[in-house]
Amino acid sequence: MSLISERLFKKLNETLELLKRYISSTWKGLDINYSEAFILYIIDESEHIKVPIHKSQIAKRLNITKAAVTQFCNKLEKKGYITSYVTDENKKNHYLQLESSLKKSIEARCEIMHNNLQKFVDSVGEENIVLFMDLLNEFDKTLIKV
Repeated sequence: MSLISERLFKKLNETLELLKRYISSTWKGLDINYSEAFILYIIDESEHIKVPIHKSQIAKRLNITKAAVTQFCNKLEKKGYITSYVTDENKKNHYLQLESSLKKSIEARCEIMHNNLQKFVDSVGEENIVLFMDLLNEFDKTLIKV
């Protein structure tokens, strides 16, 4: 591996770890990881717009497998953060909602997370974020080819 590729992968890993810590700091005191925090965030968003959400939709948004989402959601259910339900119209999909007893606490943390992410975007600048995402997309395409 060349020196520049080693530096690149080291920097990407450092940045990802910093991002995980940045996001996780909002959820301090709760027994959840980075991915679970984003799942709670997505469920909270869906409840705000009053559109039920199921695991497949979360998997698509996070770009991970439905099986991974199912594992995370099973842990969140066991910990008492979310519940799942089916509707009379669609008994196939298991929709997710925040546990009512923790709803206000989770909503408050989601609001903090949203505000912190917005501060980050404001500080870095939308143009730089878009440029960075474009570069990451180029990295992805190249890694797929290699």
